Amino acid sequence: MRRSIVVLFLVVAALAVAACTKKTGYDFPPPPSTSPDESTTVPDFSSVRLAAVPGRTTTTVDNSPGQAHIAGFVVAPQGAVPGASVHVERLVGDTVLAIDVASNPDGSFHVDNVKGGRYRLRAWRMPDLAMTTPQVFFLNGNENKTNVNLQVNQHSGTTVAPAIAPNPPRVGDPANLAVQVTTVVVDQTGIVRATPVVGVQVDLQGSGGWQLQQSSTAFTDGNGEVIWSLTCTAPGNQPLSVAVAGTGYPLNLPPCQEPAAQTFSTSPPDTSPRNTTTTRF
Repeated sequence: MRRSIVVLFLVVAALAVAACTKKTGYDFPPPPSTSPDESTTVPDFSSVRLAAVPGRTTTTVDNSPGQAHIAGFVVAPQGAVPGASVHVERLVGDTVLAIDVASNPDGSFHVDNVKGGRYRLRAWRMPDLAMTTPQVFFLNGNENKTNVNLQVNQHSGTTVAPAIAPNPPRVGDPANLAVQVTTVVVDQTGIVRATPVVGVQVDLQGSGGWQLQQSSTAFTDGNGEVIWSLTCTAPGNQPLSVAVAGTGYPLNLPPCQEPAAQTFSTSPPDTSPRNTTTTRF
């Protein structure tokens, strides 16, 4: 009996071992293929619209030496101007090539070995002399231009600018006279700068046919201005001036005009509409 039990145990053990040998471990997916026949798809962005970039196309301009020359003088109403700044610009499309030179003791200046083209020149001297309109000309590629005279004018000290409304004033009608007081100086770039003079006393003076509605003395506001209300009493030139810090400035206003003639048409009710009476005043 014991022998049978042992045999049975050995049979069961053998069956268990056989079952275990049929499958070992866990099932894993097969590794990816590395075959060279496989390919990767490239995304197609040809239909994507790109946003525009602000700006403009720039052009490189040749700035090498040329065969043309520019020369002349800087002059003021008082004569030649030494030590003035001369700003020379060569204009090529939207591009500007610039150079600054100084005038000599006799007021002369020169710019040598430049290329031909369109040029713009202006001159100034701090703090009192400047050109408000530049000189523009065309220079040939091998031209020797020696007659460029740059005229500068005085821009300094106190200036008085009047304005009247209506313009011209009409006899018998009220008008407003505004006067602005500024100090003027030429800055380091040749620009004429005007700064309002605030709180200065201004006296209105004149011997013409004007009737003033307030005091003839006023003080400038934050914009350097004073305003008077007045009425012209006679046609023609009626001189007015102002005094600022003891210095007189004529206003040079336009002549006063007679009021426009008025025409009235009346139609008596008992007559035909074609019969009218005209009265001129």
